[in-house]
Amino acid sequence: MRILICHPGRLWPAALLVLALIGASAQSLAAPPVQTAMNPDPKLAQAEAAANRIVERFHQTLKLDWIFADEFVRDDRLRARALSLDDEEKWKHFDLPTRERLYVALMTWLHLWAEYPLVQKGHDVPPEFEKQPEPKLFSHSAPPRTLAELNQDISEFDRMSVVYRKYFPPGVFQSDQYRESIKPGAENTKSHSSNVPRIEKGNSKFGIPETVPVYIVRPEAFDYYFIEENGTMKLFYVNIMPDFRLF
Repeated sequence: MRILICHPGRLWPAALLVLALIGASAQSLAAPPVQTAMNPDPKLAQAEAAANRIVERFHQTLKLDWIFADEFVRDDRLRARALSLDDEEKWKHFDLPTRERLYVALMTWLHLWAEYPLVQKGHDVPPEFEKQPEPKLFSHSAPPRTLAELNQDISEFDRMSVVYRKYFPPGVFQSDQYRESIKPGAENTKSHSSNVPRIEKGNSKFGIPETVPVYIVRPEAFDYYFIEENGTMKLFYVNIMPDFRLF
């Protein structure tokens, strides 16, 4: 049985609390913002452009595997933390390419899950999944212990993503339903009530010193966290519940 938590406009699976709490921890350990949309920095515009590019390409392909070649951070240490959901101890027995495969499968499914209620009415998830449990990875506190177990988790996410993609026909992101669905979020962001976009001084959760600016923007449902690498904005973290509050 799935326990659902009320969130404005949608019911959220309680299993995603794990990722939400990780996100809350990442935010709580960040230094106070030094720049916001009310006091813009040109670098924020670059981060917003990078985030919009990611979303647009996802709308075209409904996949995120290309992100690691084009948009994801290259720094080895930060990349390792990001691909481990900042819990390297639990994932240290898997090499980075293996963690990357899981991360891509997970994030692809999460983006499809977030987009689904924006393109149709009547369901929070596809009918095929309404009476099914959450993905196995979310239903157990312990991560997979063997490569075979991890591959099963990846396959589960991939199978679910295949089903979700059936509900995204060509042109769906130009539909009236989609345009109406994203209006509240866009207005919320425009009013700055969610404090995005903004710049923070580093992030200790990810080992980023305060001398390094972190750029946070919200192109759609999620907050994307960027740092600048060799003059280019690179994504290192996706907060899937940016306005989540436990109490």
